[in-house]
Formats: sequence, structure tokens, C-alpha cells
Amino acid sequence: MTENISLRLPQEILERLDDIAKSEHKDRSTLIREILDEGIKEKKLDLTLELYRKGEVTGWQAAKLANVSLRRFYEALQRKGILIQYAEHDLQQDLKALRGE
Repeated sequence: MTENISLRLPQEILERLDDIAKSEHKDRSTLIREILDEGIKEKKLDLTLELYRKGEVTGWQAAKLANVSLRRFYEALQRKGILIQYAEHDLQQDLKALRGE
């Protein structure tokens, strides 16, 4: 299902979008959808990074919530300067999650 939305953007942003769309041989709408999709994925990853930082989820759980590989999640932790926190309790939770418990 798709839905039309209306959005007001400054002329400068429209020009930058048009430049990128032209260089990638795409129309502006396609480019905006791709940018929104990537932005949503990054926002979801940021939210799960924060849950992890607060100790509310394990790395495995956060990666699953963000729909990324554990490796990509740990790379994101490194980029954001968040220390990896992994205790025996986290391991037990991850093992339960793997078993579907």
C-alpha cells in the first residue's frame, strides 16, 4: 500500500535532491523514498543502540530489533563510541532467544 503525502522543503534542499537524482539517473520521488528508507533504518538502529547503552537489551536482541546483523550492530557501537557490555546474564538471554524461548 502506498499513500501520497505533502511535504514542504526549502529550495536549497530541492536543488540538492535534484542534483543527486540526476547524477544517479533517478527521479526525485524515487530518491526521496530511498533516502527515507535509509533514514528510517538508521533511526531504528540509533534507538536500539540507546536501548543497549541503557542495558535494556543485549547486543543480539538489539541487532534483531534493528534488523541488522550482530556484526553491523557492533560496528555501529564502535562508531558511536559505546562500550560493549556483555555479561553472563546477557549470554543466557541470547541463548534463550536463539532457542526461541
